[in-house]
Amino acid sequence: MADHMIHAEIVTPYEVFYDDMVDMVIISSKEGEIGIQPGHTPMMAALTPGEIRLKKNGETKIAVGTNGYAEVGRDLVIIVVNAAEWADDIDLRRAEQALGRAEARYYDPDVDPQEKNHARHGIERAKARIKTARKYQDRSYSGSSF
Repeated sequence: MADHMIHAEIVTPYEVFYDDMVDMVIISSKEGEIGIQPGHTPMMAALTPGEIRLKKNGETKIAVGTNGYAEVGRDLVIIVVNAAEWADDIDLRRAEQALGRAEARYYDPDVDPQEKNHARHGIERAKARIKTARKYQDRSYSGSSF
C-alpha cells in the first residue's frame, strides 16, 4: 500500500497543517494545476492562492492555501504556504467581507504602493477562499472529506 502513496505535508509559519500519506496531491501553481503522484519527477513549483486537493482511498480532502511553494520529490511533497484552511472551515460571509475590504484598499488612490500590493494579495486569497467555499457548499465537487 505504501508503494502506491506519497507523503504530503502542508506547512505554514504557525503549524504543520497536514502530514499524512495520500494517493495524489493537486496544487494550484503559477503554471496551472499540477497533479502529483508517487514517483513524480522532483521539482519546485511557485504556488498561487487556491485549492490543495489531497486524494486518499477514493476520497478527497480540500484545503485552500495562499502563495507559497511546493517541493516535490519521488515520495514526498512539501507544501509551504503563509496560511491554509480546510474548505469546510471557510466562513463564506467573512471571506466576502475580506474581499470587499481588500478591494477598497486596492482602489483607494491614497494607498501607498506597498499597501496596494498587500491588498492585491488579499484580493487573490479572498477570491480563492470564496471560490472554494462555494464549490464545497454547493456540493458540486465530486470529492468528499476523509
